[in-house]
Amino acid sequence: MGDRVDWGSIQHDPAGCADQVDAAFDRGDPLVGVAVIGLSLCHDDAEVIAPRARRAIASGEQQLRCQGLTAVSHMVRRTGEIDDMTLETLRPLLHDLNPVVREHAGSIVADVWIFVPHPRLPAWLSRRQRLQSIKWWFVMRWTDIGLYFRRP
Repeated sequence: MGDRVDWGSIQHDPAGCADQVDAAFDRGDPLVGVAVIGLSLCHDDAEVIAPRARRAIASGEQQLRCQGLTAVSHMVRRTGEIDDMTLETLRPLLHDLNPVVREHAGSIVADVWIFVPHPRLPAWLSRRQRLQSIKWWFVMRWTDIGLYFRRP
């Protein structure tokens, strides 16, 4: 049948992954978002992942922006870190006109809240998440009250 490739012998090179993502951006590769997500899954340094994720988020293309957000989510889950510049890039997306991007950004902010130590987070994010928790509590209580007064 031909030569088999021993996948276990392929050396993993995180620095090479970052260079490949940069090259994909430079040539306008349609799968650059997938490459950014892959980088966030294979690299352990948030300082390497964050600039490439921000570059994807800054794109005018919805799919690439969402893929950049997904890369940020993986980055904070794996490293527990996020820099101020990435947070400031993420913040306006919470009010984006595109509902898909806005909802995805909300999910990513929730991941940041879960995986990054709270003292490292800015005040706006703490206020937002506390308000979301209160909103959730009232919605759940209202649902319970409605169930109580329903006719059998």
